[in-house]
Amino acid sequence: MDSVTIDILLFNDTNTTCSQPLLWTQTVIDNKKSQLYACIIALVIHLILWLQIILCSSLRKKSLLWIYSYLITDILLLLRFLFSYIVHITFTECEPSRAWILLICYFEAVLDNYLNITEVYILLALNICRYVQIVYNRNVYQVHMKLLILTKFCISLIPLIIFIVEFLFGWAQIKERIRDSCDVLYMNIYIQVFNITFGYALPMFLNVLVIYAGIRHVNLTSTLRRTQHHVSAREKYHHSLVIQFLCFYLIWGGLWSPYTIISQVSFSKQNVTNTVALLNLIQIAFDPIIIAALDVRFWHEWQKVWVRVKNTIYFNRPNRRQIQPLTMNLNRIQVKAP
Repeated sequence: MDSVTIDILLFNDTNTTCSQPLLWTQTVIDNKKSQLYACIIALVIHLILWLQIILCSSLRKKSLLWIYSYLITDILLLLRFLFSYIVHITFTECEPSRAWILLICYFEAVLDNYLNITEVYILLALNICRYVQIVYNRNVYQVHMKLLILTKFCISLIPLIIFIVEFLFGWAQIKERIRDSCDVLYMNIYIQVFNITFGYALPMFLNVLVIYAGIRHVNLTSTLRRTQHHVSAREKYHHSLVIQFLCFYLIWGGLWSPYTIISQVSFSKQNVTNTVALLNLIQIAFDPIIIAALDVRFWHEWQKVWVRVKNTIYFNRPNRRQIQPLTMNLNRIQVKAP
């Protein structure tokens, strides 16, 4: 019998009143309010960015495969939180079915961790593609598109298989707290070390390694070109590309890392968990802004939109200095005296 069923049965045996096990307490709701506000703000920002993508054909390109995959995982994380929040503040059934309890618990305890792991590997794939573009001057999105699709499939599948294996072998269990959120409980230190290595340390190390290799290549090339008194436009673009991704990675890593580390281990302090979850939602809210600011294609489209809006406002505004048309009275003839 799983831990979820045991908790519910024990509660129902000791209470004759309606338990409402899935309904959050007022304290839990108050603790989640800041996360709810951050989630709503992040969702609005993401919707604005996706509206721009839908309206601007220049942004629908194969080269944005990884960026769009990353933004989609952001949207799924936001929808996951909103769904859990709505369920936990509206579901008042006294004895919900076991299947429904398991669905909610696995959904909110596992999906966050899964999506955060896929995000870091999506960034690694994006980083590698940019490195190939910088060092070998090759457009991998045209030459190796099938390989990229296969890589995307593996990034989505492998973390899911790992979670399934951990639950099947009993290395991880769902811990459900009455009238609170569900968590994953890892049964030994070895599985926690493996999770931190696979879900955080390994992809972060590989990302830093690829970024360092890209910076080193750009610096060596720039030094060589400066001695020859010639720096091409392509090399300037590659240099800006490395700086852009480094800035994004520093901001993203600082807000994303605490929540991901805590998600890989059994952590019981709820106030700390709420704080790092809030940081994770803030990071999701910043993602479209950072991507739009650092990627020149988004920046150009924002400039075009701003110019259109400014021109529309300017031409529709009444001009008080406009010269009035000249009117003449044809029936009146004025003759000057000599």
